[in-house]
Amino acid sequence: MRDVAEASEVLWSSPVRVRVGYGFPETIRGPREALEYLNWRWPVREGTYYIRALKECAACLQRNIPLEKVRETFVLASIEAKMLS
Repeated sequence: MRDVAEASEVLWSSPVRVRVGYGFPETIRGPREALEYLNWRWPVREGTYYIRALKECAACLQRNIPLEKVRETFVLASIEAKMLS
C-alpha cells in the first residue's frame, strides 16, 4: 500500500496548465492528475499524443517511465487537443 501512496504523490518539476472548454485554466501537477484528466475530462478521445499520454502516465505511476518524459507527452497531448493554457 505504501508504494501506491508514493506513486500518487509524484509531481512534475513544473505544472501544466490546461483549459477544458471555455472554463478557467486548471493546473495539472503530475501523472496521477494527468491520467484523471485524460480519462474523465478530455474532450478528444483520439490522437497520437492522447493515446501515448494515457499509456505513459499509467506506466510512470509504476515507475517504468521517467517523470519529465511523461510531462512532455502530456503537454503535446494538450496541444493536440487545443487545451494548453
